[in-house]
Amino acid sequence: MIETSRLILRPIESTDLPFFKDFLSCPVSTRFLPNEGPYSPEQIASYVRNRVEHWKHGFGSFMIIGKSSTEYVGYVGVEESPFAGCFDLRYGVARDHAGHGFAKEAAIACIEYALGREEFDQVYGVSKEENQASVAILQKLGMTPAPDARLYDADGLLTFAISAARFYELYD
Repeated sequence: MIETSRLILRPIESTDLPFFKDFLSCPVSTRFLPNEGPYSPEQIASYVRNRVEHWKHGFGSFMIIGKSSTEYVGYVGVEESPFAGCFDLRYGVARDHAGHGFAKEAAIACIEYALGREEFDQVYGVSKEENQASVAILQKLGMTPAPDARLYDADGLLTFAISAARFYELYD
């Protein structure tokens, strides 16, 4: 578990399925995700199962929980991309919690956790070009464009990266 000034981050569990049913079935929340729209119940169950199973590597995605409200705020994680040796940041914040800086706060804590592992020397962030809110978060985190890195086989994606050295320069 990780704590920030306003948030608690804990590894995603199968019991978090209700949050993901709401989040991943919402057209607004999913328009910039790989499906580009709502996920089916089977896809949602698979998504949660994959997040839980990723923890066998010793790192993965966390639920973001408000300290004062104990409400689910969203999720954040660093997971291995389909291209071995590349690790990318992922996050989603529930609509009623958007715009309060929770994604950045949770991402900083999550990246710090990931960089504490020996195999990480940098973390990537990938966003659809039209998702300007996500691009802005990646830039606010100190990530810079990494146009030569291709973490996913899809068009219209922007890839950013931050090295461990740069991250600690900004956040240590």
